[in-house]
Amino acid sequence: MSFTTDITEELLQLPIKKTCCRKALLLGILCACRTDAEGGMTAYFYHENVANLTEFLLKKVFNCDALLNKTVRAGRKTWVLSFRSSGVSAFLEQLDGGCDQAAHMAVGFRCPACRIAFLRGVFYGTATVTDPRKGYHAEMIFPTEGRANFVSNFLTDIIAKPIRVKRGERHGCAYKCNSSISDLLYYIGCSGTSFDVANVCIERDIRNQENRATNCVTRNISHSVAASLRHREAIEKLIATRRIDTLPKELRQTAALRMEYESASLQELALLHEPPISKSGLNRRLSKLMEAAGETSTDKA
Repeated sequence: MSFTTDITEELLQLPIKKTCCRKALLLGILCACRTDAEGGMTAYFYHENVANLTEFLLKKVFNCDALLNKTVRAGRKTWVLSFRSSGVSAFLEQLDGGCDQAAHMAVGFRCPACRIAFLRGVFYGTATVTDPRKGYHAEMIFPTEGRANFVSNFLTDIIAKPIRVKRGERHGCAYKCNSSISDLLYYIGCSGTSFDVANVCIERDIRNQENRATNCVTRNISHSVAASLRHREAIEKLIATRRIDTLPKELRQTAALRMEYESASLQELALLHEPPISKSGLNRRLSKLMEAAGETSTDKA
């Protein structure tokens, strides 16, 4: 099953008992339905239980008989619901015409739970959510721009302003932020999956921090090894030409320690001196050795 299907299964376990909330849920679902030139309406579902719920609510709320058929679209099992309803048609016309206030009145929103039910219905009818282990993306796609505008304003008020997207002739709203997706799922009642999304985000952040730390350590080690190699090559040149004997005592001490402890970091090498010196002091000595050998040092780590 897809991640969206898992969310739908969780939401379907939540009962809606109030008549006003049932109407809000139904109208949310039907935001995705299409209307033909003769006034007939068609809604497509990839989840059989959502299709059955919509058919039941149409009869219960609008006393509307619907025809439910099973087919295959783009290789997926699809349930097609065909019906006629003046109440649903009037609501969709208000959405398509940009009459937000009239649409709010048509839905009702008679109790706080109505807003939750409406958005849950929109999710049933239009939403897809990517598995957070693969990426953060949730979107709701509508047949008309007016419906997308209405839901976008609705989401802005209760979650966050969504990104507007377009899929061919269809319009939609999307979230690409894990916190907004988690808030959306929690708001419509999918608390279990909401926490899962948040936990996945935390896990990914921890892994990313670990990877950054590992990469940083690897880069530092590589830099240290390369610097040590350049230092030793310069010192070997000084030894081969006997110029090492003409250098001050402290430089000869540093050269000897560098040759003996080739894998030591600069901090470790500085502490091996007798008496110990600072890291900046060691850098100055190594630079002088490089200069004496005719090399240029830019190593400061």
